Amino acid sequence: MRKLFRPDKKHDPVGPSLSGPIEAAFPSGIKQLYESPDASDVEYAYQYDVPRWLLSIVFIHGLDGNREKTWTAKGADEPWPKTLLPLELPSARILTFGYDAYAAKWEKGGSQNRIRDHAWNLLTALASCRESDDTKKRPIIFVCHSLGGLVCKDALIVSQMQSDSHIHDIYESTHAIAFMGTPHHGSELAIWAERLLKSVNVVQKRNTDIVGVLNGKSEVLQRIQEGFLATIWGKEEGVSRQVQITCFHEELTTNIKGFNKIVVSKESAFLPGSIRIGIHRDHTQMTKFSDQEDPGFKAVCGELRRWATSAKPLATNERQGECKIALRQKEGMNNFPQVKFVVPYLKNDKFVGRTEILDQLKKRLSFSEENHASQRRVSLFGLGGVGKTQIALAFIHWIKETNPEVSVIWVHASNPERFQQSFSRIAEEFQIPGYEDPKSNVLVLVRQWLEKKDCGKWLMVVDNADDTELFFGKPSPTKSSPLDTSTIFAQYLPECTHGALLITTRNKQIGVKLASGDGSSMLQVQRMDASESERLLKSRLANLAANEEEVRTLSSRLEQLPLALAQAASFILEYSMSVKEYLELLSESDESLIDLLSQEFETTARDRERSRAVAKTWMISFQQIKEQNPLASELLSMMSFLDRQDITLEILQEYNRQHQDDDSRSNIELKKSIGILKNFSLVTEQKNGSLDIHRLVQLVTRSWLDETEANDWFKRKALVCISNVYPYGEFNNREVCRAYLAHALAVLELQVANEDDEATWRARLLHCVGGYFLQKGQYRQAEKTFREAFEIHMCSLGENHNDTLRSMANLAVTFHEQGRYKEAEKLNIQALEARKRSLGETHEDTLYSMSNLATTFCLLGRYEEAEKLHIQALEAKKMSLGETHPDTITSIASLAANLHYQGRYEEAEKLDLQALEARKKSLGEAHPRTLDSIENLGYTLHALGHLDAAMSLMTTCLDSRKRVLGKDHPDTLYCVKTLEFWGNGTQSQ
Repeated sequence: MRKLFRPDKKHDPVGPSLSGPIEAAFPSGIKQLYESPDASDVEYAYQYDVPRWLLSIVFIHGLDGNREKTWTAKGADEPWPKTLLPLELPSARILTFGYDAYAAKWEKGGSQNRIRDHAWNLLTALASCRESDDTKKRPIIFVCHSLGGLVCKDALIVSQMQSDSHIHDIYESTHAIAFMGTPHHGSELAIWAERLLKSVNVVQKRNTDIVGVLNGKSEVLQRIQEGFLATIWGKEEGVSRQVQITCFHEELTTNIKGFNKIVVSKESAFLPGSIRIGIHRDHTQMTKFSDQEDPGFKAVCGELRRWATSAKPLATNERQGECKIALRQKEGMNNFPQVKFVVPYLKNDKFVGRTEILDQLKKRLSFSEENHASQRRVSLFGLGGVGKTQIALAFIHWIKETNPEVSVIWVHASNPERFQQSFSRIAEEFQIPGYEDPKSNVLVLVRQWLEKKDCGKWLMVVDNADDTELFFGKPSPTKSSPLDTSTIFAQYLPECTHGALLITTRNKQIGVKLASGDGSSMLQVQRMDASESERLLKSRLANLAANEEEVRTLSSRLEQLPLALAQAASFILEYSMSVKEYLELLSESDESLIDLLSQEFETTARDRERSRAVAKTWMISFQQIKEQNPLASELLSMMSFLDRQDITLEILQEYNRQHQDDDSRSNIELKKSIGILKNFSLVTEQKNGSLDIHRLVQLVTRSWLDETEANDWFKRKALVCISNVYPYGEFNNREVCRAYLAHALAVLELQVANEDDEATWRARLLHCVGGYFLQKGQYRQAEKTFREAFEIHMCSLGENHNDTLRSMANLAVTFHEQGRYKEAEKLNIQALEARKRSLGETHEDTLYSMSNLATTFCLLGRYEEAEKLHIQALEAKKMSLGETHPDTITSIASLAANLHYQGRYEEAEKLDLQALEARKKSLGEAHPRTLDSIENLGYTLHALGHLDAAMSLMTTCLDSRKRVLGKDHPDTLYCVKTLEFWGNGTQSQ
């Protein structure tokens, strides 16, 4: 074959215009391997029958690879893209991209870059190369090995979203991609590599993020896959954008230090709609070709040659972009992403001032400019009550008015539950596909959806981001202890250039981490200046003739703190008081009480200058509310001991019922009392009617109660209220239990005087919460709560009291669920004997203990004893409860299980069927007990050799449990494990 190499007339192929400084320690960046003939030499191009349009082919290596060695065959001096490929494609410029993708290195300073970092490096290096010699219109073909395919995919996702033309043109110019052993859905190597990394000596630099992305369950891998498919095969009306793709897969196993498997399976190597070709090599050798007769080279080169004949310059792609723009101008906004305003608060018409900080927000979070190289994030930090949330609220309403195309979403970030609730609401408001699926992780779903450019522009407010552990996890006790990354909520904040984040926090450290990491995006919210604070007072006291000097004095006395000013104005108006009279109240306050509250406030808020004034304001408010409306004062006092968010009307109504002595305690009076608290800005009403109380208000209220010796009294009232509204945590009550769980845990943490009544209420609440934990499969938490309830009952009621025995029986159930059968046996025997003595042998509770003991005997292998007890309990239940009672059916199911363990499968099958049909009828097909019967029947059918029927039942059970109990519930996981055993041919035990 005639040689087609010609001297490079433009520049040194490894010069700084392509790769920066000459060869660094690690061969990174773009390196040119071959340049095609000059496009202007038409005679030359046609002489050798090459395409008229020149193109660029970019090679990208994989994990632990090298930009030249990855493509160099054994014994060869140079890579085949340089020696062999130009003979086939003389019209192509051939480039190779290098990046530090080592999982572990001995040298210091090993790269910790993630996929997105490498993607950006690829884009900037390639864009610089194309700009330097004006080749930016050339079509691009990527050839990617292994991890390099993920880097390429992520780079195209980023490129498509960018408005800067030199970056966006790479997406527009991409004509085809050859993926060689790319783990689109994960790799078998991931688990092996993660284990290897853990064994690597500590002197090595490890990049666990790079290895982690190879795991099929990796959220990064899923993000890249979904984003790439949407980017490459997504369509807009009137315009389509498709890239030709061929996926090559290895056909031989790879042997690497004890790992001898197919590294990337065929299923993982393929993309939907792509051409699929096998290469008879292992994973590391599938990129190394020694001559033109190599079958692998022929296969790859054949695809490249086919693509080269159809490649067009960017002019065509630019025309597509013009079509998109024209389409948008013609059709306006109607056919584009829906715009939502998902904010739980109304606009504050009394908001004044803050011009400087609002101007900073408008500048830093502006949507007027189209080009943003990175996401804009700003954190507002400062003392609680200084007005951070009000500033954020004013800003988003300005965004709503000036940028109607921008969606605004509000996220409560005070605790995990509120964070998840906010994301659930976002998913529901936008109708994000899959949000109703209980198997979906709504946090990941919302983040991935917002990161897609076609969802439109958006601004997210993350309010009250005060908890370090919530966003960045709890510090590990030792360096070797793994961090539970699923609880790190910072990872769920979407990151893209078409969206912006505004964070409010009291904790400057969190603000720095969530914003930019270097403090450049931090805005400190300080107290108002004198002019602003006076304007705020005047706006709220508009109908009151106030002396200018008095307003100025009041503003100064309250340290220009917005929350304190708003409270004072509300108090003045509510009780028809003058500013002068309010100033007199401030002066007459008990100094010792003020000092105490100021000290407590300063410790909590860490701001000695302003805490004293806020404490005085709130102390005056508390006392006046108590005098004018005792119920409002009592509600505030009781709420100070609950969780500070989602305090429902039902809780307040329960308190009202406890103290409803006359008509003055009617629901109308309750509404009025709540209204007073809202007027003082001590509570905030959400759109669903529940109330939030600020943490600082709770702390000051508690201090006030402590000084007035009412602290313990309201602790008890909070405990009684929650104990009365919190039902036992069985399946049918799960939603109510979940809603009130935070309040229950809050009051259970209180140190209440150890009196009999308080102990009884505490034990009752522990019993109910323990039932919820038990139903959720959280057996250790259930054990802890049931044990404390049991100990309280033992001390206050004695060992033979029904409540003590009930706690004992429940504690035994937690032992049973944790496989601690001997401990369960001991408690069950004790409970059974005591119940026989006190209640009789046929009492429902006695029979319950009898059944539990029988089940424990069965699991201990004492089948004959178990069978005898089961039959005895069953016959008694039929007589006293009836044959269709749920407890009777439970005994039938338990007896069937015992027969199964004895190998009496036909008898077990009959009883299993009977229990299943009865539970379907009485409890419904989705009830956990019904699902237990489906599971039990599946085991029996499997033992009888009816394998298909058994698999079908167990699959049905698994799907239902995922939907009803969740994918992480122990019962669900047991189904998964059973199906895995059966699928591997293992007999069930």
